[in-house]
Amino acid sequence: MAVALVTGEPPVAAARAAERPAVRADIQGLRALAVALVICYHLRPEWLPGGFVGVDVFFVLSGFLIIGTLTGEVRRTGRVGLLDFYARRIRRLLPAATAVLLAVTAAVFAVLPESRWPTVLREVLFSAVNAQNWLLAVLSNDYGHATAGASPVQHFWSLAVEEQFYLVIPLVLLAAAVLAARLGGGPVRYAAVAVGVVTVASFAFSAWYTPVDPGAAYFVTPTRMWELGIGGLAAMALHRLRPGRVARALLGWGGLAAVLASAFWFSTDLAFPGWVAALPTFGAVAMLVAREDSLARVLGLRPLTYVGDISYSLYLWHWPVIVFVLELTGRESLAGYEAPAAGASLVLAAVSKHFVEDPFRRRRPARRRVTYGLGAVMVAVTVAVASGGWASAESALAALRGRSVIDADHPGALALDPGRPLSAPTGVPLAPAPAVAGEDWPHDDCVTRDLADGLKSCVFGKPEAPRTLVVVGDSHAAQFSTALAAFARRGGGDQWQVHLLARNGCPFSTAPPTEAGTPLTVCSEENLKKLDHIRDLAPDLVVTAAMSPESYLKDLKWTWESTADMVDGYRTVLSALSDAAIPVAVIRELPRPERPVAPCLERRPDDPADCDTPRERAVGSPSDPLADAATGLPGVRVVDLTDWICRADTCPAVVGNVVVYRDNHLTDTYVRSLADPLVAALGLG
Repeated sequence: MAVALVTGEPPVAAARAAERPAVRADIQGLRALAVALVICYHLRPEWLPGGFVGVDVFFVLSGFLIIGTLTGEVRRTGRVGLLDFYARRIRRLLPAATAVLLAVTAAVFAVLPESRWPTVLREVLFSAVNAQNWLLAVLSNDYGHATAGASPVQHFWSLAVEEQFYLVIPLVLLAAAVLAARLGGGPVRYAAVAVGVVTVASFAFSAWYTPVDPGAAYFVTPTRMWELGIGGLAAMALHRLRPGRVARALLGWGGLAAVLASAFWFSTDLAFPGWVAALPTFGAVAMLVAREDSLARVLGLRPLTYVGDISYSLYLWHWPVIVFVLELTGRESLAGYEAPAAGASLVLAAVSKHFVEDPFRRRRPARRRVTYGLGAVMVAVTVAVASGGWASAESALAALRGRSVIDADHPGALALDPGRPLSAPTGVPLAPAPAVAGEDWPHDDCVTRDLADGLKSCVFGKPEAPRTLVVVGDSHAAQFSTALAAFARRGGGDQWQVHLLARNGCPFSTAPPTEAGTPLTVCSEENLKKLDHIRDLAPDLVVTAAMSPESYLKDLKWTWESTADMVDGYRTVLSALSDAAIPVAVIRELPRPERPVAPCLERRPDDPADCDTPRERAVGSPSDPLADAATGLPGVRVVDLTDWICRADTCPAVVGNVVVYRDNHLTDTYVRSLADPLVAALGLG
C-alpha cells in the first residue's frame, strides 16, 4: 500500500511575510506520528495492521493547512492568487519528488529484474504527471503490504490525489469569492458552504463506492476529497471554536486514541476508505481543533518535530528503500532488515530535506515564471527519461518473446524421459527467457471467455475429425491446451478435434468457493451448462485438472467449506460424465515451486539450481480433491505427470534448458516439450 503525505506549507500569508503566524509545533509532531505509523506498517504490516490510516491523518492535515491558508487570503483580499499558490506548490513538491523519481529510474536498471522494467517505468511516468492513483485504480493494486514485487513508486498515488484536489479547490474558493462580491456577504461563508458541499458529496460517494470496488476506491480522488475537505472546514471554523479545558483534553487525547486505535485494530480486510475512514479522520480533526496544551507539549518534542520537518522526504524515500532492499535480499518480507531500511530512509530523507527541499523553498525566484519554467523542466526530464526507458525495455522484452523454441538444445521435459533422456547442452540461452517466462501463456483469449462467446474460437483441429476431446476446468487444465491443440492439428492424424472449455479460476465443480465469506457461484452455475454441452457433444475423452485448495487459498484467497465439500463438487460432474459413458482423464495437481521461479532465475542467471524446490515440499499434500473424486468411478482415471517435472529429490526451475514454471503454472514452452509424454499418458498416442 502507499499512503499520502501532507504536502502543504505551514499556514502563511502569501501576500505579506509580516503576517505569518507561528508554526504550530504540535502539527509537526502530528506529521511525525502519522509518518511513523505508515513506516512501521510498511516495515512489518503485522506489527501495525491498520498503520495505513496515516493516509487519513495526512489528508486532514493537508486540507487544514492549505485550505486554511487560502481561506485566510480570501478573508484578507477577497480573492485567491492562483499563480502564486501553484508556484508555492511547485517549489514545495517538485524538486524532492523529481530527485526520487530519477533515482528510482536509475535503480530500476541497476537492481530490478528486466521483466519489471516496463511496468515500473510506466509508473514513474504516471507519477511524474500526478496520475499514479488512477493507474493503480485501473490495475486495482493490493495496498496490503510491501513485497519484492511491489512498485517502488506506487506511493506517489497519494501525492496525485492531493494535486488533483488542489487543481479544483482553489477554483471553488475563487468562485465563492466572486459570488460573495456580487451578492454581498462574507466570502469565507460562501467558501465554507462550497467546501462543505464538496466534502459531503465526496463522503457519500466514498461510502457508496468503496464496497462496490474496494481496490479502486482506495486510490481514486473522489473517495478521498472529503478527508482533505473536512480538514479545510476545521481550519475555517478554528477561530470560532473555544472549547473549555476539559473539552480540549477530551478532544485532543480522544482524537489521538481514535487514530491509534485505528492503526492497531483496522486491517486490509476492511472496505477502505468508505465510512470506516471517519474514525481516524475525525480523530485527526479533533487533535487539530483541540489545541490541548499537554498533548501539544508531547507532540512538540524536538525529536518529533524534526521527523515532522523531514516527513515529506521521509515519505518519498522510505518506500523505494523497502522495495529495493527486498529485491536485493530476495526476500518476501523485511524480517531482520527493518532497522537498516528505516535507517537508510532517515538518512536519505535528511539529505533530501536539507540539500533539495530547503534550497528550492528558500530561494524564491524574483519572477514567478522562473518557478514555472523550472517546474516544467523537472517534469519534462522525468517524463522523457521514464518514457524512453519504458519504450526501450518493452522493445528488449519483445525481442526475447520470440525465442521460446523447442529444439535439440532445448529438450525440456524429454530430458527427464526415464527410458531415453535427452541431453541438454550447457551455455545456451534458456527458453523462454526468464524475463518473459511469466508471460508464457497458452490460449489466454479462450480461457477468459464464458461458454456462450468463446466456444467457436476455441476448437482446434479439422471440423470433420471423427473423434473429439474436451479440455475443461480452470487455468491448470487450460495450461495443457497448446500441446493438445498441436496434437489435434498435426499428431492426431486429422482424427481428433479439441474443444477448450476451460476458464481461469473456474474448477470443473458444482461446489462454489467463497471469498471473504461470500459464495462465488458464477463458475459453478456455468459448469452445469458446460456439463450439458459436453454430454451433447459425447466426446471420446474429457481432460480436466484443477489448482489445489492450497493454491486457491494462497493465490486468490478462495476457500471451500471443507475438503469433503470440494470432493463432492468434483464428483458430481465426474459421476454425470461417467454415467453418460464419457471417458475422463483427471490430471493430478502439479508440484508447486516454493518461490516465483522466473524472478529467481533473473536474479541468479548463473545458478539456476538455487531456484529449485525440494520434491517433498513441491508436491505438498498427498490429498488432491479432484483426484480423490475420481476414485472408483467407471471410465474415470487419474494421470500423474509429476515425474516429467521433478527429479527424485527436487523439482527443478529449469529442465532441459527450458524454464519449467511461469508462476504456479507451467510455462507454455515446457508444456510443448511435454506434448509427447502427455499424449501418451492420456492414451491418445
